[in-house]
Amino acid sequence: MVNVIRKIIGCRRGSLTAELSVILPILIFITAGSMILILALWSKIVVVDAAREGARYEALNYGPAEEKVDEVLQDGKLNVDNKDSVTVVKDTNYVTVTVKYNQPAIFPLLPQLLGGARWNDSFIIESSQVFKIEKPD
Repeated sequence: MVNVIRKIIGCRRGSLTAELSVILPILIFITAGSMILILALWSKIVVVDAAREGARYEALNYGPAEEKVDEVLQDGKLNVDNKDSVTVVKDTNYVTVTVKYNQPAIFPLLPQLLGGARWNDSFIIESSQVFKIEKPD
């Protein structure tokens, strides 16, 4: 009887499969989560840059801010069609440009973690930048 118990306890057949079945979903979740987070951060960086460049473009009277925002979004490899709005507020000394961008989400609950609606397929990335008017009209 003791030999049978030792054989059962000492048998490691199939342990690699069992360990892999436990670890693999965790590794996939960590890898996919990292990729999604990196894409969201990339989008945030591009949207901040688009708002800054749009404010600068408008403040220096080179043209409308939305034109420059679209250009920066395209250069950053973001889809311009996902742009929600570009708001320009101009007073005597400063220009404020606010860009809202709908970042598509891969997983349904991801927008809720990043400030969006629970079952929405995207979440809003927003940036507002202020630039001093250098040239008078």
